[in-house]
Amino acid sequence: MAKVRVGVIGAGSWAIASHLPNLAKHDELEYVGISRKGPEILKKISDRYGFQVASEDYRDVLNAGVDICVIGSPTGLHHEHAKAALESGA
Repeated sequence: MAKVRVGVIGAGSWAIASHLPNLAKHDELEYVGISRKGPEILKKISDRYGFQVASEDYRDVLNAGVDICVIGSPTGLHHEHAKAALESGA
């Protein structure tokens, strides 16, 4: 069975504390892309979980061909990010 390709948009405190550790419990997931502002923290998170794409631009995550997308951005950006994810096919 092929792994499910996961993207994370907006790896803020909630995503770091909850979403990512819980996703890591599932071997059937492939960590494709992650985005957030702040290159130092982005690199740490990406290295820890083995994401293939790490970018401050969420569109790079969607362009990497994710199957599902976690929206962990600030609430005011949820609509924009969720709409873009759905339009990309995630």
